[in-house]
Amino acid sequence: MGKQQGGRRRREQPGRLGPRDLLHWALVNDDDPRFPWWLPLPGVASAALWAAYQAVTTDGGAGDFFATLLWPGLAIFGLATLTTFLGWQLDID
Repeated sequence: MGKQQGGRRRREQPGRLGPRDLLHWALVNDDDPRFPWWLPLPGVASAALWAAYQAVTTDGGAGDFFATLLWPGLAIFGLATLTTFLGWQLDID
C-alpha cells in the first residue's frame, strides 16, 4: 500500500482522497525545505512599507513608524508570512 521515501511513509495514489489526505499530499514533500530562508521576507517588507506609509502620512516621524511596526506590523508580518508559506506549499498561482 505504501512505500518509503526520505524517511516518511507515503501512500500510492488512492482512488478517493479526503480533506486530511489532500492536505497531507499537498504539504508533505521531502524534496524541498519546509521553511526556506526567504519565506519571511514578504512579511517583513509589507510591515515595514505599511509602517513607513503611516509615518509619512501622519507626520509622526520615527515614533509613529516604530509604533505602527509593532501594531499592526506584527499582524501584517504574520498574515503575509502565513500566506507566503501556504502559497509556497500548495503552489497557489
